[in-house]
Amino acid sequence: MFSGSARLLRRIVLTVLGVAILGIGIAMLVLPGPGFLVVALGFFVLSLEYDWARERFERARQKAADLADQAAARPLYSMFTIFFGVAMVAAGILWIVDDALPASSPWSGGSIIFSGLVVLSTMIVSMEQARQARRRGQPTPAELIERREQAEHRERDRDQDEERHTGRGRPAQEKEEEGDEGRVTAPGSPG
Repeated sequence: MFSGSARLLRRIVLTVLGVAILGIGIAMLVLPGPGFLVVALGFFVLSLEYDWARERFERARQKAADLADQAAARPLYSMFTIFFGVAMVAAGILWIVDDALPASSPWSGGSIIFSGLVVLSTMIVSMEQARQARRRGQPTPAELIERREQAEHRERDRDQDEERHTGRGRPAQEKEEEGDEGRVTAPGSPG
C-alpha cells in the first residue's frame, strides 16, 4: 500500500505526533486538564505503529475511562475536557489545511481530529452514564469507582495491620505451623 519512503515518513510523523500528545498528557497529569485521556490518545497514536504501545494504550484507556467518569461528576472538569476535545478537532483541521505547519498532512491532522473525537466521545458517554444512573436512583460510575477505591484502601490497611500483628515478612504457612509456640512476647510479660 505504501512505498518504503512513504511508510517511513508515516512512521516518523506518527511517532512524533504520538510522543508530542503523550508529553502533553504527562504534563496534564500535574496541570489542569484531562491528562490520562491525552496519555491514552498518545499511546493510541503510537499503537498505530508500535506493538508495545497497544498494551499501554489499553491500560491508559481504562484509567482514562475511570477518570472521565469522575470528571463527568464535576461540571468544571467536564467543560474543560469538552473544550480540549473541540480544540483538538480544530487543531487537526488546521494541520490538514495549513501546509506551512510542520508535518502538515491529512495523516497527522486526521490523527489529531480522531484524538479530539475520542476525548469528546469519552466525556459525553461518561456524562450520559452518570445522568442515566442518577435518573434511576443508582450510584454513578464515579461513585462506584470511589467505593471501589475505598474498599481497596480498607483492604490494604487491614493487610498492613495483619502484617504488624502476625510477624512482618514471614510466610503465612510458617506462622500457622508455629502456632502458640512462636508467639513473641514482651520482656517481663507472661507467656
